[in-house]
Amino acid sequence: MIGYEVERESVIIKASENLTVNFRLAPQAILMNEINVTAKKDRQWDKNYGIFKRSFLGTGKNGEACRIINEYVLSFSKFGTTFSAKASQPLIIENPELGYKITYILYDFVKEADEVQYSGDIFFEEEVSSSKKQSKQWDKNRQKAYKGSLRHFLSTLANRFELRFDIIDGQMKEKSNWSSISDRRIDPLVKEGFSLLINKKDLFGESLIIPEQYKPLKNDTLVFLGKIDEPLLSFEGRMMVTYLKESPEFTYLLEHDSPSSYQQTSFLLLRADSVYFDKYGRYSEPYMIERQGYLSWEGVGDQLPFDYDIEKK
Repeated sequence: MIGYEVERESVIIKASENLTVNFRLAPQAILMNEINVTAKKDRQWDKNYGIFKRSFLGTGKNGEACRIINEYVLSFSKFGTTFSAKASQPLIIENPELGYKITYILYDFVKEADEVQYSGDIFFEEEVSSSKKQSKQWDKNRQKAYKGSLRHFLSTLANRFELRFDIIDGQMKEKSNWSSISDRRIDPLVKEGFSLLINKKDLFGESLIIPEQYKPLKNDTLVFLGKIDEPLLSFEGRMMVTYLKESPEFTYLLEHDSPSSYQQTSFLLLRADSVYFDKYGRYSEPYMIERQGYLSWEGVGDQLPFDYDIEKK
């Protein structure tokens, strides 16, 4: 069948500027396996598709409800313990729990044992609700998906940075009232329900995580001055992030059996000295923040559009 090659172009759009970009897409033949009409399914492909779907979309309520409309563009390969997937065209995904139609341009997907890495460009179209009741449910589900997410955590750190520091002559200067805010109810981390511990010895991402090795942060300056509207996240070691305002989904509890599973506990490791992000918790380097625990369990089915703003909901 005939599709089109993906064209990408980076553009910078200044405030109040209108920009028109014309693309001429090149046709691309989508090569499919020969079709044998039989009474049986391709069991191996179905098995591989199940592995991909669970790892990519997630096994929570939102991920399980998602449906890939054009799953036939997917192909799979396995070499030893390495499982990989490719998509010859953008994946079209329906997410009925959050009310979105998603277009996902998959660049790579690799699963090595229990570790999964994938990257791509994602676009959201908001579905038209059939009733006010459905609209309210979507809004409720979206807020729940946002709360405790990596984006929520990074946005909280950005708010904390603005509350803590003044920028004077390009330098960070701690505000005089910070000691009356830190670790109290008005501290954004406390207010939003995040608890942090650190294991500074774990610099390279050891596969075995021992919660007892994590200690309170002696230096809780995690965000530093970067570009305009883009601070820098930087810390040494692996950080334990626990979201206290919501319990893990029941499916997660079934799949994980450890004391830390009873809270939304995640582990973050930076694969660079620092990572740029913005005040909305968005960052563009897909592999620079390694996730384990609850945040790695959530998949594309739990993601929200870049312009989603919980404050406006």
